[in-house]
Formats: sequence, structure tokens, C-alpha cells
Amino acid sequence: MPFSPAPSTSASRGDVTLQPSFFTSSLYVLSFRDDIRTLLHAYHEQYSRSSEKPFALFKSVWRAQGWEWLHFKVFDPRSRETFMDVSHRLFLERTVKTEAPFTRVVALFGLYTFFSTQPSNSEVPLYSMKHIPIPIDHYSSLLSLPKALTSEMLAPLRPYVTHVLQTLVDSETFYIIPSSDLGAFNPRPLPRELYVDSITSEAALQKSKKAGRPSRRDKAKKAKAALDGIDKWMHKTSVPIPSANGGNHGSTLGDSTMHYLLAQPPAQTLHDYQAHKADMMRAIEFPPANPYNVHFAMEQVSFEVLERLRQLQETEIPKTKTDAPTFAGRERAERAVREMREQGGAGLLGLLEGSGIEEMRMNTG
Repeated sequence: MPFSPAPSTSASRGDVTLQPSFFTSSLYVLSFRDDIRTLLHAYHEQYSRSSEKPFALFKSVWRAQGWEWLHFKVFDPRSRETFMDVSHRLFLERTVKTEAPFTRVVALFGLYTFFSTQPSNSEVPLYSMKHIPIPIDHYSSLLSLPKALTSEMLAPLRPYVTHVLQTLVDSETFYIIPSSDLGAFNPRPLPRELYVDSITSEAALQKSKKAGRPSRRDKAKKAKAALDGIDKWMHKTSVPIPSANGGNHGSTLGDSTMHYLLAQPPAQTLHDYQAHKADMMRAIEFPPANPYNVHFAMEQVSFEVLERLRQLQETEIPKTKTDAPTFAGRERAERAVREMREQGGAGLLGLLEGSGIEEMRMNTG
């Protein structure tokens, strides 16, 4: 059961006061992450077409989305302490080295702005943070962020990032804690409490009800029936592999046959994709006549795709009830974008060349 602190002065007057556990729960954490993602998208869109100074542009986007009023959402001292700690931590998690450089910059701007705009002269004194806890490995990577801003798109951000980091370091804002792999944050994971609505909980309860535990014999019979069913299905749906001289090797399941989904890749879908890809390459003049414009457009598209994959990872992996720390789709996309940034090339548009579909087409074509 979540810890319930003693009522505050405002609570004793009959006002509603949010408990600290609300700010470590999925109700607040997931919503705040969505808000940060919206801030990233809005600033990226404005930055790509505006000539305004980068940090001045960020402040205008910040105000337009109402971030400046967030400090006045919580007044109770104990709840506000957790609210401030979790909010800064959620900004900080988007500045880690595994994030895209542009994402790290925007998250750093948000962290700095949120920390620096804490009310200090309000009529009713409000709790304010004096230091931001940060793991020592994360601190080292954050200080090296200006060196990662090497592309023509990111270079204008470098002096602003350097100034913000220098200001935070000089004011001794960061409170260094042990390395991130030691789990020094409290609470260690975010969100700590998961909210489940009544519909979801009822469905889970119905699913968990069983007539009785199956015996070892029943489990063995069920496994054998499933294996036999797969074997029969493979026999029915497999086709002979054409030989080099145009004939067939045979008709029995084995080395001479292959499942039809593998032997006959979706040729029409592949053809349509390649046609659309060729049209897009011609539209953006790839290889480019103006490398900067094309590279900027490709980076913008890549940013959108990686954000969608991150959102998918956050929402889908918890549903699988596994502890798998990796997400193959996102890792592959990040690798393609990194290779595009370092070596040039088509980036995400070149993913097909390394896929199983392309390999099957080359082997069976």
C-alpha cells in the first residue's frame, strides 16, 4: 500500500492534496513523458523552419505549451518534494548518451529551464530543489554533449548547450550519485506504482481463473498434439524448391521442400515498396545535389521514426511481462541512423538491404 504522509495544513482546511505516491505512479510518470515528447516534437518542428536564436525559440515553445505554470500545480511541501524530484529525473532520462543528440539538447534545455524557474519570492514559500541528483556516468556523458553536436543542423546549438552546462556546473547544481547500474535513485524504477483501471483488472481476474491445475500427463498430451498439428500443417503448406536445371527435388518435407511463405516472398509488396522508394529518392535528389537540405530532411524523418519506436517500446514491452532490456526494431533503426550520420547513405530507407525479405529474394530469385 502506498505510503500516506500526514495531512498538510491545506488538507486540514478541506482542500484536496495529492499524495507523494501519485507522482511516482504511472498516472503522472507516463503523462509527463508524453508531455516531454510533445515538447520535443514542437521544438523540432519550429527549429527546422525558424531563424530565431535556438534558446529563445525554446523558451517561446515552452511558454506556448504552458510549462511555465507547472510549478504552481503542487503546493503541499511533501508532495511537492516528490513532484520536483521525479520531474527533474524524467527530463534527465532523455539526456542519456543512447538518445539522439537533438533529443538530448532539448531535454537539457527543459531540465535547465524547469530548475531555474522555481518560484523564490512567492507570498507563500514553496519547496524548491537546491541540487539535481545525477549518476556519475551520466554526468560524464552529459558534459561531453557539445562534442556530439557536429552536424550542420546541430552545430548552432553547441554554444547554447555549452553555456547551460557551464552555468549548472558553476552553480554546483548537480549532486553526484553512484553509477546508474547501481540503481542509486529512489525509487529505483519509474513508475513505481502502476495504475490499473477497473475494466483491465476485471479482465485480468477472469483470465487468471482456472478450472484446476493440469496434470503432468495432460501437459505432455497437449504438447504432443500441438507438435503433431504443426508437423501436419508444414506438410500441407510446404512446396518443392526449384532446382538449378528447372526441375523439382522431390515432394517430401525435408531439405528439398520449403514452406510457401519462405519459398514465395511477397514479391508484389516488395516491388511496390521499391517503386515508392525510387520515387522518393528521385524527389529528394538522392544522391543529393544539395546535401544539407536532404540530410536535414532525412534526419527529421529519422527523428520522428525513432520517437515512434521509443513510444512503442514504452507501451508494448510492459505488456509482454518480460525483463528483456532490448528492443530489436529500435536498435536496428538507431544503428541505421547512426551509420547515415557517420558514413552518409540512405539511413532508414536502406534497412531493406539487410532484411530477411531481401535475403530470401536473392536466394530464391
